[in-house]
Amino acid sequence: MKHSSTLRAAVACAALGSIAWIGLAVADDAPSAAGTQLPAEVTAAASTFSAYMEQAAGVNSQFSGGASVGQALKTGASYEPSQFQEGMVGFGAMAALQDGRFVRGIEAAASQAGDRQALAQRIAADPGMVLQFDGAAEAAGRVQAALHARGASLFGTGGQVKQAAYAIQHKAWSTVTVADGAARLMELKTLSSSRRSPTDSDNARLIQIVAGPTPPAGEAARVTVVVMHALALAAEADLGAARDGDLPRLQPLLAESSTTDCLRIAKLNLYQCMAVAGPQYEDVFCLGQHELMDTGQCVTRAVGEPAPATALAPPVPAASPPAQPQTVASVAN
Repeated sequence: MKHSSTLRAAVACAALGSIAWIGLAVADDAPSAAGTQLPAEVTAAASTFSAYMEQAAGVNSQFSGGASVGQALKTGASYEPSQFQEGMVGFGAMAALQDGRFVRGIEAAASQAGDRQALAQRIAADPGMVLQFDGAAEAAGRVQAALHARGASLFGTGGQVKQAAYAIQHKAWSTVTVADGAARLMELKTLSSSRRSPTDSDNARLIQIVAGPTPPAGEAARVTVVVMHALALAAEADLGAARDGDLPRLQPLLAESSTTDCLRIAKLNLYQCMAVAGPQYEDVFCLGQHELMDTGQCVTRAVGEPAPATALAPPVPAASPPAQPQTVASVAN
């Protein structure tokens, strides 16, 4: 299938630098409503989601000292669960709009309904109806592939970082108790409760990712709520019913309780892990397990796929196990 190599995009920045809107790309061989777009808040969430997944998956497990551990912890903690959830759905909607057959299916349904706004209202009330559109299965596979690839990448990086918690214990700096542990934990809690505003580079990178090649789309084994909501949001955007003023009506599509709970549990487990951690290598364990692996697994589970198995090498001789507190709940469960 031929895909658009550029986005019909325009970005208007508010005083704080957040985007006001971005036109969405659709496949070249598919019709779409002029000015297809999402509400500014959703586009901003998609931009910060995409930036977080890329930056966190790029954390280097070759730590050189306490400063590098502290910076990695901040990178891994820099998302607020509700905004992350909204961004995941928004990013999935953008991926769905790259499927030409699905966009043609939306347009065919609109033509049959005779009233685009009425159809949009029905989809918002019953998102599952979008699964009846031609091309929905392929678009669902595209959403699943795009999100799973990013979640699996983050999970894999987390596994490498978790292993580093054992491997670095022969380095003297890693066994030194963190002097500002309480302040470090407080900073992570602040980052975890703050909604981010995307930077210009975040927005530019989102445009590149959406317009660029996507992971091969396979037929979704199971259409989860997140995947279904992404398809419904894509349909709303194509129908011209996903502008800023439509945001209150679209809020139910941006929420999914089990994924948001998964993300919040990951944060709570991080806080507990950090609270009992002592030396630097234990903070590295908390970073790898709860910031990266748990978050990556939340994303893969949201699209109905398990996280890939992580084969960890045995710890170095005489290594002590990092802090493993009694957690709130296992993300895997």
